[in-house]
Amino acid sequence: MKQLQNLVSAIMAGVMISFGGGVFLACENKIVGALLFSLGLTVILLNGFLLFTGKTAYLLENKPSYILLLCLIWVGNILGCMGMGALVAYAKPALAETASKICDAKLTQAPLQTIALGALCGILVYIAVDFFKADDDKKAFNKYLIVFTAIPAFIICGFEHSVADMFYFAASGALYTGKGIVYILLVTAGNLVGAVIFHVVRKFAAAQLKAAKSAKK
Repeated sequence: MKQLQNLVSAIMAGVMISFGGGVFLACENKIVGALLFSLGLTVILLNGFLLFTGKTAYLLENKPSYILLLCLIWVGNILGCMGMGALVAYAKPALAETASKICDAKLTQAPLQTIALGALCGILVYIAVDFFKADDDKKAFNKYLIVFTAIPAFIICGFEHSVADMFYFAASGALYTGKGIVYILLVTAGNLVGAVIFHVVRKFAAAQLKAAKSAKK
């Protein structure tokens, strides 16, 4: 039952990111689209839905079974994006065409470039999610500010978010090709590596700073 709940939660996260991606596709102004995309992650954070890029950073501080949870979340996210992608392609063919152009451009990237762009995105998503979770005050302005700055930042910079890409590739139909699948896996790896490394370095730096402060007392 717990696994089913996690799967449903992950599917909902995929759906929410897809709504954000759909808005981005519909906006002619890239900055406005990037800002509105943040709504998807905000809903996910407020409802506690399971998003792959929001959970990867904590891989090394959990039991090996956490890997299975991440895999389940990834599957749920892609299922949600596949469903939304199919709906958008049917109901709004123009958006699917826009998604196709975006995906064609992404597929021209070298594999290492894709991984690097995924890592950079993973860092920004981690910053947004971890800061949001660390602030217990649900009405705090700062926790929403970081989401509505860090998320547009990775979009405007052209960094790669695996779940958003799942939606774009599903809407365009490119997800169901060998190149599309490989691309998503590369971005997934990049998101994971970037978030994990940044989290480890951040914790190490915080521990060193705390130790230095204690030594001065």
